[in-house]
Amino acid sequence: MKRIAFLLSLFLGTVMSVQAQDVFDTRQLVTWLGLDFSALKLIKSDEMVSNEELQNKYFPGWNDLVMNEPKKFDIAKAVDRASVESDLGAVTQANKSAKGDFITTDKAAFEHLKKEQIVQMVKKYNLKGKSGIGLVLVAEAMDKNRKEASFWVTFINMSTKEVLLSKPLIGESGGFGFRNYWAGSINKVLKAMPGEMKKWKKGN
Repeated sequence: MKRIAFLLSLFLGTVMSVQAQDVFDTRQLVTWLGLDFSALKLIKSDEMVSNEELQNKYFPGWNDLVMNEPKKFDIAKAVDRASVESDLGAVTQANKSAKGDFITTDKAAFEHLKKEQIVQMVKKYNLKGKSGIGLVLVAEAMDKNRKEASFWVTFINMSTKEVLLSKPLIGESGGFGFRNYWAGSINKVLKAMPGEMKKWKKGN
């Protein structure tokens, strides 16, 4: 019995031992959790889109696009890994459950999130006992006038739901049609991540 308890404690210690520095350790596996749009603010200019369309069509559509076009949206390259796993279950549920008013005319909404809010969002994820490092891009805002979208690049310890690293990053938008126009900003954020992660590793 003591041996079982010891092995269990050893196992739990291993599971819980993911640290912030492991985000930059290329030997550590990363699981792509998806794009969390539950706190998104679309700063409206000429878009003819409703809250319902955003939530029911575009949120899952953008997540599907990233999964279906891995060469264009290269998650592994973004985190300097040979490959990544993926599990969008928790973020899919967060997007479906969101009750926010996503559309606004307030330009200040482009920077409306704080890290403390990201921490609370992550705590609500149902990660079904997963362990290791998870990566989620939390969408903050999309502004047509700026031609940019802002995301929080967020790494978490999936066994504890601790936020290991969360940094805002802006991507330039571009493309034909509403879906592709904002997908362009996701692509730009992912492409910028390798360089940004080198800065974050140094504490910048």
